[in-house]
Amino acid sequence: MTARFDPAKDAVNQAKHGLSLAFGDVLFEDGAHMILSSMREIDGEERFKAIGQVAGKLYTGVFVWRGDLPCFISV
Repeated sequence: MTARFDPAKDAVNQAKHGLSLAFGDVLFEDGAHMILSSMREIDGEERFKAIGQVAGKLYTGVFVWRGDLPCFISV
């Protein structure tokens, strides 16, 4: 696992959604992006959803904070 995301989880995300987890960082470039808390008891930790527009389309990424960096779980 890297500091930012698990390579195996990245491969699954690419196969399922056609996007690398690294794409999640692009969501923060939208000046109007939103971050919502996404706490579910089953997760066991506080997760967040980042919603942002990229090239005219809305994307959602699920992440946890690791220090001051987002660690994406799904995009």
